[in-house]
Amino acid sequence: MKEYGPADLDAFVARVDSFGGPGFPGVDDYWREFTYAPATSVDTSLDPFGRAYFDQQLALYREISGRRLDQNVNEHTVFDHSPHLMARNPYNHGEPGVLANQIVQLAMAIRLANPRAGARMVDMGCGWGLSSELCSYVGLRVEAVDINPDFVALVRERSERYRYDIKATQAAFDDYVPDAPIDLILFYECLHHAVEPWALIQRLSRMLSTGGKIVACGEPLNHFWWPHWGLRLDPMSVYCIRKHGWFESGWSHDFILACMDRALLNTHIIVNPDPTIGQFVIASADAVLTPEWMLRNCEIAGAVLDGDYLVASGETRITFRTPIVQGNAHLALHNFRGQPVETSVRWNDGPDMPLSLQPGETRLPLDAAAACASLTIASETWIPAEEIGNLDTRRLAFQIGGIVVQRR
Repeated sequence: MKEYGPADLDAFVARVDSFGGPGFPGVDDYWREFTYAPATSVDTSLDPFGRAYFDQQLALYREISGRRLDQNVNEHTVFDHSPHLMARNPYNHGEPGVLANQIVQLAMAIRLANPRAGARMVDMGCGWGLSSELCSYVGLRVEAVDINPDFVALVRERSERYRYDIKATQAAFDDYVPDAPIDLILFYECLHHAVEPWALIQRLSRMLSTGGKIVACGEPLNHFWWPHWGLRLDPMSVYCIRKHGWFESGWSHDFILACMDRALLNTHIIVNPDPTIGQFVIASADAVLTPEWMLRNCEIAGAVLDGDYLVASGETRITFRTPIVQGNAHLALHNFRGQPVETSVRWNDGPDMPLSLQPGETRLPLDAAAACASLTIASETWIPAEEIGNLDTRRLAFQIGGIVVQRR
């Protein structure tokens, strides 16, 4: 391996271009010798959502790119519209296998999101428009959003030519504002260009309809570069940062889950066994945050996950690490006993307040559930095998079905 530093990057880019650019013969062999040694120091022990860590990553961007961050300038790709307008696909792509792989990725993303027919969908960072055209083809009402006016013009012209149901809008990620709630937001190979994805996701989550989803695919999820997030240091990314000024970040699984969790979204990461298809992040703005969300964002003692519920014992303590109050929120407590279960509720070190859980669901207000607040529920217990005649011999109290949130 050959180690490159900031002073070597112009020569590195020139050498790649001498082969014809990424994808041309000889480039992969050249890249196999590449490793980048940053001069900028990044302290990975810092809060990955904090300003100090962000400023260090921004300094690393300036080191690699040799310029200041200005996505309105750096994300602008100039090209001749005519061949792309007339082609069968917006890329005017000549490699069927490459294009087919992208179609499989996009089709899998739509299948996993499972939107209803006619759902309102926003294709963020639509680029050339392949994802927008495919989503329109399967029956979604599409708004294609991109920072690059040339991409927006191409999508608009192809939509008119081929009669796709696509509205094309020029906007940066952070500036986009919809005119109605959105059912599906798609990021295809572009969320990693967001400078602060956690802030973007939180903002977009408030634009979703109840049950609406944010879906990301073709994104760089791994622990190769950073434990949380940071600029990717592989040769392709370094080349793109230096040559084009693109912001090429990557994240760990835990970090992107934390970004979605902070926006109060139920999230799953699906890893396709075929590495060329990749990974899918499906985040949903459901009416109830699941017990899985609670286990990631709360310290829970005295309750264990069993199927769709947390099964509580005689004393259950929940400490909220992520604030969950968006106006009106409740903890959904379920009593399957057939008669009341008597409990007492205590916030932090406050007084015990009696609460009788009637059969069915009881919703406990969580107005006090700021970060680090603790809720203790002390309860009588019962044994289902003895009282309702099933085979469950556990001594339990009640079940927790999740957190009901008021999103609008």
